[in-house]
Amino acid sequence: MEHLLFALALAGYLAVALSRVPGFERRPGWVEPAGRVALWGGVATHLAGLVWMSVSSDQLPVYTPGASMVLLSGTIGLVTLAVQRMPRAEALSGLLAALVVVLLGLGLILPNPIRATSEGIGSLWFPIHAAMIFLGLAGFALAFGVSLLYLTVRGRLKQKRLAGLQRLPALDSLDALNTRFIVFGFLALTVGIAAGGLWAASLEGDAAMGPTVYATLVLWGWYAAAVGVRVVGGWRGRLAAHFSVVGFVGLLLGLGAIGVAFQGWH
Repeated sequence: MEHLLFALALAGYLAVALSRVPGFERRPGWVEPAGRVALWGGVATHLAGLVWMSVSSDQLPVYTPGASMVLLSGTIGLVTLAVQRMPRAEALSGLLAALVVVLLGLGLILPNPIRATSEGIGSLWFPIHAAMIFLGLAGFALAFGVSLLYLTVRGRLKQKRLAGLQRLPALDSLDALNTRFIVFGFLALTVGIAAGGLWAASLEGDAAMGPTVYATLVLWGWYAAAVGVRVVGGWRGRLAAHFSVVGFVGLLLGLGAIGVAFQGWH
């Protein structure tokens, strides 16, 4: 049943993404309201699929690569609902919807085995660890979407393709938004890593440093550098946007490889 719900969600997000692609400003009047309905429908069926998945497996969707990616994409979908209410944010919401399509599609093909729940899951630190890690990844995903739009707008300005630019956010606004999302993601990831360390310390026996831990530390180092070069080095604009894009693409490749190879996070 959840596969049907997720398929409907994918269709809704895809319709939103295609209807709001930057560069196609001449659209029939019915496209925008139809896109809003499609986004609400996509998010609703997405959340319904997550609930069905959790109930049928008797687990929260955080333990396996597939379920985790589905949850992450649902988080971005909820943010997209808020973004579309912002002024001149139609193209940004379309890019975020396209990102949700990619993440949800990835979640549906990654392994999603039913795993035995660890006794340590009952620790207070585990929900903090999981929630903060997901919020951090969501922040980086949003920075990725904003950076793609920044590079798109900048490219159109350089090519003197000015038609429709009044419907897109200003470069300074996108750059500032990118900074906020990166800083938010970095702080959330830092708290998540610290909570994960405390959770591991509360477990009986020695907690092993698995591949997910090393990948998370590499990710933390990358975005720590991103925050540092923006705050200390004053990086702005194109360089900062490329930093966000490369970081998130590397994040997806790393998580995908770990998910396929190890069938889980810990």
